[in-house]
Amino acid sequence: MTEKTGLMPKINLLRDKKVLGKSWGQTYNKYFGNKKNMLAFVKKIFPHIPKKKELKILYACSGPGFLGEDLVSALEKKRIKATLLLVDVSKKHLEQNKNPKTRKLCSDLLKARIREKFDVIIMRSSLDYFWTEKSQVRILKKLKRWLNAGGVFFNQAASMPTLVQRNLADKIYSSNNKIGKRHFQCDSDIFKIYKKSGFEKIRKIGTAPELKISEKEHAERYSISKEDVKRIQKIIAKIPAKKRPNIKATETGYSMTFIYPIYSAKINEET
Repeated sequence: MTEKTGLMPKINLLRDKKVLGKSWGQTYNKYFGNKKNMLAFVKKIFPHIPKKKELKILYACSGPGFLGEDLVSALEKKRIKATLLLVDVSKKHLEQNKNPKTRKLCSDLLKARIREKFDVIIMRSSLDYFWTEKSQVRILKKLKRWLNAGGVFFNQAASMPTLVQRNLADKIYSSNNKIGKRHFQCDSDIFKIYKKSGFEKIRKIGTAPELKISEKEHAERYSISKEDVKRIQKIIAKIPAKKRPNIKATETGYSMTFIYPIYSAKINEET
């Protein structure tokens, strides 16, 4: 599958068909629908948000957008007016958001056409859906173009602590065609792709709670088989255990512990 075909976003969406819409909040032991986890993200980014009385916010790959709603609510408590635009490829996700004041755009982010700029852009555990470094740079360049001078892009990136483990996670996800293809992050490469995209003042500003998943969660989400699990176990076993503490083969299958660093990035204020 090549990036040129433009089919990968649709394929990744199809692989997630069991968790679109209302079911999304239940996936991975309710990690992404957990109010505490969303408020933790808001708390981490709040001190770094531009000091303005009115803000325009874009939530990229938003799902139902409840994280964005929590951010707007937190700003309103500080008497800061905020408008919110959600962009997601899934109509079922966007239909879960019933706030009439929140604008929604159903679009593949790679193809989205937005002719305005924002003070804040947020993304949570979605950069990995763009399946190669090249496609991630393309997305980051688009987000940069949509950012106002002086604006900030906040990204909670699904990550592994080391490059070896990141590459192993990528290999696990691409080991069969039931799971959407992913390209995860690690500290040693996130700054590189940000700089390639033209972002500046890139900082790690905090971390969100870890996410531990097993073959059970993958079976619920992707309907992987026992044979798929055995294949993944063999892939894991090829890497010495001491080099992959966050990825383990278990008696029943495997476990993966993702970390979630939160990054802020800006563009030149004179841009």
